[in-house]
Amino acid sequence: MEEMLEFLKNNPMFYIATDDNGQPRVRPFGFHMIFDGKFYMVTAKNKNVYKQLKANPKIEFCSMAPDTRFLRVTGEVVFDDDNMEAKKKVFEIMPDLLKLYGSAENPAMSVLYLKGMSATMASLTEPARKII
Repeated sequence: MEEMLEFLKNNPMFYIATDDNGQPRVRPFGFHMIFDGKFYMVTAKNKNVYKQLKANPKIEFCSMAPDTRFLRVTGEVVFDDDNMEAKKKVFEIMPDLLKLYGSAENPAMSVLYLKGMSATMASLTEPARKII
């Protein structure tokens, strides 16, 4: 997982693909953290991405570096909304999210992690290799 985290540190924007009744939907995400050994993300419960993940928790995301290397990660989302420690950690890492959610107690905030995660690293000139 270290190689993946280093890549995301240098290329923090990643694009998550979800399923919207058979139609793929892709959107940027910029927040992630490792908490309790798990890869976490955050979203708001009023967003379409939340509804799509509730209907089908399988996702894939991708991030690309300027040198054409790219990371592709797949997994299944697990909602962990009752985990106040994870929610508080979100604000330690990205205090700007307090402007959006106000506090960890805000029921509109959803924290989720990936289970069954796998990751590959590739580039436009080199074949993919599994890193997780």
